[in-house]
Amino acid sequence: MTREEAVQRIEEAVNEKLMELDLSGLNLEEVPPEIAKCTHLVGLDLGNNQLTSLPDTIRSLSNLTSLDLYINQITFIPDTIRSLSNLTSLDLDINQITSIPEALGQLSNLKELWVNKNQITFIPEALGQLSNLTRLLLNDNKITSIPEALGQLSNLKEFWVNENQITFIPEALGQLFNLTRLSLSDNKITSIPEALGQLSNLRELYLARNQITSIPEALRQLPKLKIYE
Repeated sequence: MTREEAVQRIEEAVNEKLMELDLSGLNLEEVPPEIAKCTHLVGLDLGNNQLTSLPDTIRSLSNLTSLDLYINQITFIPDTIRSLSNLTSLDLDINQITSIPEALGQLSNLKELWVNKNQITFIPEALGQLSNLTRLLLNDNKITSIPEALGQLSNLKEFWVNENQITFIPEALGQLFNLTRLSLSDNKITSIPEALGQLSNLRELYLARNQITSIPEALRQLPKLKIYE
């Protein structure tokens, strides 16, 4: 598969006004500029390529609701990502991204964000603005802390931060009343805040391979909660 194959698929998508475009697995080193013609797309899959960056032309795809960039070699996400204001799903798994841009906080319709297996060292407070976010997955990075601002994610149902270097869990996570699954395994956490005992919808809590010496009794008493220690 070559760049020519990608251009051919793009032209087909334009001519037939396709809503979805699959450019995955084509060994692309860059996104063809012709992609700017695909203004009607709602779904774009660029996964499993050799991309190192996203072009500014991506801003033309303002109707996208789903963008898949998994398994590439992307090192950073440009601020132009804010132009994709209709995005509900963004998959950045298995790249070389070192930081999440503040601009992501402007994607107010985003519901699912995957940034597993990257080189992220911190979570920007701007993510706390994603009021519609339901799933946030940040496993296998180099994150050392969780910002208080994430306590504003009132619709969050799943939060995964396994295999990082987190030492402290903020009390603010006790405000995530819709949370059903919280996964904190394989970190350096020493204590769990009492506030998590307020999460009456929590069903699964993963705490294995940390340095936790005790778990608040309020958590133990949540009737539907299963704790994996």
